[in-house]
Amino acid sequence: MLGVAPAAGAVAAKAVLEHLKSPGQIIYYGCPAEETLAGKVYMARDGAFRDLDAVLAWHPGTSTGVNNRGGSSLDSLVYEFFGKTSHGASAHHGRSALDGAMLMDVAANYLREHVPENVRIHCVIRDGGDAPNVVPAYAKVWYYVRGKDRAQVDEIRKRLTKCAKGAAMATETTVKWHRITAVYPRLPNDAMCETVRQNLELFGPPHASKKDEERVQALGYKGKFDGQIKKGKGSQGRGSSDEDNVSWLAPMGRFQMVCYTKGTPGHHRDMTAQAAMPFAERAILQTAKVFAGSAIDLILDAERLRAARAEFEKATEDFTYDPIIPKRQKVPVDPP
Repeated sequence: MLGVAPAAGAVAAKAVLEHLKSPGQIIYYGCPAEETLAGKVYMARDGAFRDLDAVLAWHPGTSTGVNNRGGSSLDSLVYEFFGKTSHGASAHHGRSALDGAMLMDVAANYLREHVPENVRIHCVIRDGGDAPNVVPAYAKVWYYVRGKDRAQVDEIRKRLTKCAKGAAMATETTVKWHRITAVYPRLPNDAMCETVRQNLELFGPPHASKKDEERVQALGYKGKFDGQIKKGKGSQGRGSSDEDNVSWLAPMGRFQMVCYTKGTPGHHRDMTAQAAMPFAERAILQTAKVFAGSAIDLILDAERLRAARAEFEKATEDFTYDPIIPKRQKVPVDPP
């Protein structure tokens, strides 16, 4: 859904420009690994998106609207502990890497009390050993640290790394860490937001039929789709998106289109099921229209694009984009 809607919008916008015999260029970027917050970060590091005068993006949801504030800044971090293996019956000869990882998480739990309320720290243990009667010599734990901006995330990451080092010292293991990806908060752009909003109101969300409601009722939901266009909270969200990095390279207009019924939880199998239903297919087409209409408006209305660029350039006049991820680091094709 994420890729098809803007692809269809790009094709439609190109057709309109050719029909009008108007100059203009539409560039479609296919961006992988959206859910691990890595694709656009590595693409931006390697030079993508800098050829754009403006950029459009979207996300499917349970409502329709524009939120100009975006999500939280984030670091995706992997900590690896190294110990000494031994038989569990002679565990005093070993040094458990898993103990280091678990003790780090205990310290992280205590850290949570002493960080700002907007900060989020999540983790999963990716590798903790093979058998209970063998002291694990290796363990790996994967953390997300979210905050309002890069400065806050940097501060919390340093404190979390101290938790790791303290745990390694306490368990007589060693630890090393690396950052998989680094996400910025979104740079708002009111002019782009207004262009997208106007096109959302022009084309609107898809209309839900009785059959659409019956299909989601079969999944256990009330079957009501949100047909309104919301202005958006105007405040920063708890989640994170690698598309927000792109907002620092070109003025961004980003919107959400209703594709699922009210009450559908994110990342749930019911959301997956609804994505294959006819309502979601019509939502893709409506989304494509918003993409095409917004692109055409920006190309044909020079003043509109100038306003978006002026707002962007003023906000970034003292800013130089730092991809944070070093050039030598390979793209994370597989999960850590």
